[in-house]
Amino acid sequence: MEFSEKREMIEDLVLKITKTLDTPKMLNYKRYELLFKNMNNEEFSQWAGSMGHNLDDTIQLFAMPFEEPKLNQIQKAADILGLPLEENVFFNHYGDDKIRTKNPVPVGYLHIKRVQQLLSKKNRYGLDIESTELKTSQVKGESKVASLSDNEVFSLAAIHADKTLEEFLGPRADAMMKKQDFYKQIVKNGYCTLDELPQDPQQHSTLNTISTYLTASGIKNDFITKTLKTVFTINNEKNLTK
Repeated sequence: MEFSEKREMIEDLVLKITKTLDTPKMLNYKRYELLFKNMNNEEFSQWAGSMGHNLDDTIQLFAMPFEEPKLNQIQKAADILGLPLEENVFFNHYGDDKIRTKNPVPVGYLHIKRVQQLLSKKNRYGLDIESTELKTSQVKGESKVASLSDNEVFSLAAIHADKTLEEFLGPRADAMMKKQDFYKQIVKNGYCTLDELPQDPQQHSTLNTISTYLTASGIKNDFITKTLKTVFTINNEKNLTK
């Protein structure tokens, strides 16, 4: 394919997508139309290359900061590019068998370089977990980088990283007794074995707090116990019967 044919195809595609996503004033469309009209072939090649693409690839389109496109506009643009916005996806859910979604779900496409950048440059976990909330014992302030986000928890659960979750949601979170034993093992041995830490759910301050609030509201839960009594009440009753 000749350069002129490639350029014409690229210009047509960019203008078609821009027109589909643009506001009624067509400011983006007019901007790109004028841009292409004033470019010679060498300038066009440099413009395309500056976006990190060859002329055989798709040109990345930068929308100007006006009104956001409506959902129906996005759907039309995706149809032009042949990109499905909804697909049936497969995922693991606490097992080796893959589960297929019953209905199509919204999907997105993320460039792999962005993921690598997030993992290597814009994400870190702190070793300091000393700063905690008095009520829940969860890490806060400067120590908050040691906590996990919801998406990270789901990702670790999906790949069955149970020991990693046990550490992040146990001694590095609100399990204070585990945290003390955690430090003792590290000081003594230079490392810690999670299997040697106490496995009592009553240690988790956050679970106990939530369980107490739910129990006080008359909502039965099995976070700590399976009754409408708090651990404190159960222990008191045991002491009275002795």
